[in-house]
Amino acid sequence: MPNRPSTTLLRALVVLAGLLIVKITVAVMLGYSNYFPPNFQSDFLQGRDGYFFGAYQWAFYPHIAFGPAALFLGMLLISERFRIRYPMWHRRLGRVHVLNVLFVVSPSGLWMAYDTSTGTIAAISFAILAVATATCSALGWRAAVRRQFAIHRCWMTRSFLLLCSAVVLRMFGGLGTVLEVRSPWFDPLASWASWLVPLILLELSRLKRWRTVRH
Repeated sequence: MPNRPSTTLLRALVVLAGLLIVKITVAVMLGYSNYFPPNFQSDFLQGRDGYFFGAYQWAFYPHIAFGPAALFLGMLLISERFRIRYPMWHRRLGRVHVLNVLFVVSPSGLWMAYDTSTGTIAAISFAILAVATATCSALGWRAAVRRQFAIHRCWMTRSFLLLCSAVVLRMFGGLGTVLEVRSPWFDPLASWASWLVPLILLELSRLKRWRTVRH
């Protein structure tokens, strides 16, 4: 029998994490007024006026338009309750989600990484993140087509976790503001930690469960 207190705690943490993702994503979307038209005094666009109206804007606007959709759809699709209750909608929305990640969110993120304002180290992190997110989504799709559903769930969980790096990065940014961190290494370090730390924790939890099952 599963440990009921542990299961309840896990569910509570999942709900809190979901609420946090929604809160931060909505807060970011409320700031879109700075982007229509672009306000180069706003935090994200500051210093980008020299190249924004070139190819950058064609990556930026699709990214901010379809990125939140990827997060919200990912939250819905990762829900086991939704998958079991609405399997047809899970498949349909899953196709939309993967196409969005593969053809909009990841390519636009990769392009934007080239012009990141936080330096080369952060740019490398964002570029790897974009490629890794697309790879996990593609492998998840392939596993679903082959009806390897356990493998499909593993890859899509990784993909969703990588998408959530945008939320984690803003949490780090808020923490840096509260602590008044002025060091130039903070932003590059946060860019790597925003996706590597959650991914490592996920893989460690999988390894722990695998060892528990074996024994």
